[in-house]
Amino acid sequence: MKFLVTSDFHGNHEHVNELQQIVAIHKPDAFFYVGDLSPGRWIFETPESASEYLETVFFPVIRALPVKHKYVMPGNTDFITISKAFQEKYQDPAECKFMMDSSLQLEQFNLVFLSTVDYSTHCLKDTEAINKFETNIVRLNQSYKESHVFSRDTQGEVSKVVVGSDSLRYDLKYFEVFPNYHAITEPYKSRLNYSIYDRLKNLIGGKPSTIVFSHSPPFDTCADMVSRKNNQHCGSMDVRKAVEDFQPLAVFSGHIHQSVFCSGKFRDKINETDIFTTGNTGIDVKYLNKIAVLVYDTETKEAERFVYDLKGEFAYTLDRIYE
Repeated sequence: MKFLVTSDFHGNHEHVNELQQIVAIHKPDAFFYVGDLSPGRWIFETPESASEYLETVFFPVIRALPVKHKYVMPGNTDFITISKAFQEKYQDPAECKFMMDSSLQLEQFNLVFLSTVDYSTHCLKDTEAINKFETNIVRLNQSYKESHVFSRDTQGEVSKVVVGSDSLRYDLKYFEVFPNYHAITEPYKSRLNYSIYDRLKNLIGGKPSTIVFSHSPPFDTCADMVSRKNNQHCGSMDVRKAVEDFQPLAVFSGHIHQSVFCSGKFRDKINETDIFTTGNTGIDVKYLNKIAVLVYDTETKEAERFVYDLKGEFAYTLDRIYE
């Protein structure tokens, strides 16, 4: 089978629309989108507005792609309430199957989809979990002190806006806001404490021929390099430990937009497991005029990374420079 893998459009319509031409060139058997559909939390203040945007810009294009199997998963910029709605709505791979911390069988392969990323200093915790094998205690202690925000499963009765420690506005009609980690109530605390390692352990199990699609990359690989100047890595220790323990065939990840720019490569190894990163961004203003995709052959286990130029502008951007 031939897989086409990409990620991190962040709502960029130019990236979405270019998929039609890319699919026509490569003719994949399966398409995988590995997280971060929405532009960013600061763009859409409510899950409803983000959902309306994606239903207009993203999903019509995905559904129309002439690919037999199409899988889409959210990332850390996507509200969990709308992700649950998408998961219920989009269940047919021929159109689009929305996957979130779940797995399925495709021919001989156990496909695992992990949207959850490492616990961080960001306030929105919809798709975050604490690492079972966390080593960055300084970051952990700082994260404990920040506001902890979760999207409500059902809307509240009162609309009241509060400002989180990230200086973003949160309407209590749509969000539960806690001043710090220790103030979190259930069911949110259990969800946050359900570690990435345990999620992967349950999804991979003892199944052979597993391929993992994880928004968060494993630690200390080309996929998680955020600075070549400082040789800095920021991937998940839990993802790495799960790869070491359960030895999937391959891991495909996104999340770290600058990974290929900083590391100079898109492929790495953890023991016998191939690690791939898309290294794509639809939101960083200096780099978003290109789209990167991976093409993977499941028989030969070979992969190529293709980069295509884009035209046009995108309204929702971050002014970041990779170093």
